[in-house]
Amino acid sequence: MPLKVIRVMTAPVVLALAACSSADPSNMASQPGSAPPDAAVRTMPVVPGRPARVFVFAGWDAACAALAAPVVTVATSPSQGEISFRPGQQTSIAASAGGTCAGQTVTGTGVYYTARAGASGTDRFTVEATLASGETTRRVFDVTIAN
Repeated sequence: MPLKVIRVMTAPVVLALAACSSADPSNMASQPGSAPPDAAVRTMPVVPGRPARVFVFAGWDAACAALAAPVVTVATSPSQGEISFRPGQQTSIAASAGGTCAGQTVTGTGVYYTARAGASGTDRFTVEATLASGETTRRVFDVTIAN
């Protein structure tokens, strides 16, 4: 699972963006040229009416201990579906800045997308996550809706 780590300069805390889906983790990939930087493109189509986990936002400290889950909000809503968040979602750290946390399991907040009945094509939305320390990151998601 791809992972982006953002270091906080004033404390040994990181906000991790762990890409996850309910299927094969290789179904999440960045698509240069077709999406904004740091966009996550879920290549496995989502089925209308069925929630699909597209991401988990989690934080951990320098000792790889999980932090309180970040506050996650929708910055830009999708046009053909709805976003929901589920706390308590586990994910494995694929990589970390120091390399010491890879393989550790942390708990965060899952981001789920549900396409509305009749939706088709692709949809895009932006989610923002903020740790208690104030560290904030924004992520753009592109999803394909199954016919």
